[in-house]
Amino acid sequence: MTDDRSFRVGVALEGAGWHPAAWSHTSTTNPADLFTADHWVRLARTAASGGIDFVTLEDGLGLRADGFGTAADDTGRRVRGRLDSVVLATLLLATSDIPEVVVSRNVTHSNPFHVARQLASLAAVGPGRVGWRPQVSADARDATVVGGPATPALSPEDVYVPTRIARRLRDLFRDAEEYVHTVRRLWATYPAEGLGQDGGFWRPERVRPLTSRGEPRYAATGPLPVPVGDPPPVAVLAHHALEPYRLAAAVADRVFLTPTPEHPMTELLTALRQIEDLTPQATPTLRYADIAVVLGDTDGQAQDRLTRLDGTVGTPWSTDTLAFVGTAGRLADELTRWRDELGLSGVRLRPAVLPDDADRIIRNLVPLLRPPAGTTAHPRPGGR
Repeated sequence: MTDDRSFRVGVALEGAGWHPAAWSHTSTTNPADLFTADHWVRLARTAASGGIDFVTLEDGLGLRADGFGTAADDTGRRVRGRLDSVVLATLLLATSDIPEVVVSRNVTHSNPFHVARQLASLAAVGPGRVGWRPQVSADARDATVVGGPATPALSPEDVYVPTRIARRLRDLFRDAEEYVHTVRRLWATYPAEGLGQDGGFWRPERVRPLTSRGEPRYAATGPLPVPVGDPPPVAVLAHHALEPYRLAAAVADRVFLTPTPEHPMTELLTALRQIEDLTPQATPTLRYADIAVVLGDTDGQAQDRLTRLDGTVGTPWSTDTLAFVGTAGRLADELTRWRDELGLSGVRLRPAVLPDDADRIIRNLVPLLRPPAGTTAHPRPGGR
């Protein structure tokens, strides 16, 4: 694979890592470190210096659980809390050279005016370096925590049956579509050219509230108090269900696709194209793979790491996407194939353990995807 910066590599930062047992296997030993600026700044700076194009930050309203219907009051050996994603993004933008921070923000239990203002403020702090992932909350516990509107109580069976989850979550995702449209319209109420020139602070004729659109679900009017010169791109995480794909087709600039052995990437891309064809005013969307990773110097070492992680929990790791277990070389081959044969624009990698797997991504994977200018990466021999 020749050097091609158009294939973007992102790392999803989340707690001590994405595996439920990550805390018991991370090199971080003090729980309080996960709530300090130094910890997150170090991750972002390492990612930036290692050629990572973007990091993503998760959002959440209550204590995290391992899955739908799982209580958070276990033995205390798993990470349950997290910092606010907007506050954390502000920190990383101001203290690191990471090219982009993609901020997840709950759209089921929040107000679009507030989110539009928060993201506009981030875009002012880091022009061209902010992305937004609208996050639909399908967990009934979130509604309980914040006193918001009730959401469906989902079971694991619901989550893994596409027709069932689509039926239960249809209204939530359609609300999310209107929410994103509302945020974008609010961003347009105070364009960058609304700022003054020739000694004036602002140009009132360029700053306008929203015009009426009948009886919308979100009746924000604006205008925003923050000028928006470079609206953040919208990234949608599309799980294996019709409604997330519809949301991606309707509003996304980027879509994170979650392949599995049962649903390979080719199948997901075909489904997305079909839904885009059926979606009025579908937006042009860049396709990204979104996979979890457990890396090792050999495939056997990576498998041993996963076995130890699963042994700590007592059950095999169950994720909403492919969990790649193996060497950086084999992962580079797969990502190269997806890029060359399927036209993917990039990948978001979820490290099983932080910073361990993130360090392997930076040290072992990125150089294979981006060899020195003027050289070509050749296939690696079997065994890697």
